[in-house]
Amino acid sequence: MDDVIAGSYVFTGERSAKSYHINKMAKTLGSAVTRAQFQADEAGYMRAIGCSDEEIELVRQRDWKALMEYGASIYLLLRIGAAVGHTLPQIGLHTSGKGH
Repeated sequence: MDDVIAGSYVFTGERSAKSYHINKMAKTLGSAVTRAQFQADEAGYMRAIGCSDEEIELVRQRDWKALMEYGASIYLLLRIGAAVGHTLPQIGLHTSGKGH
């Protein structure tokens, strides 16, 4: 299967394996307690779950497009966005190249 279909990123097994920790971290942001812990110390929270320096930096930069290219699930990316105050429309604009 092609890696890219009409400008979209296919969530392949390879991407899934590469992005396991970032997706695992995002999945934890479903509760108010864990969101507060993440908001208090993003890098420390992510590091404790096993995220790499690269993943931490992508989140720090709020680089939604690069996170998707990396393999982050869009559904779980929305959890990170919500935890940092970014809405689906804002994330969509950024990934389309029309916003920052």
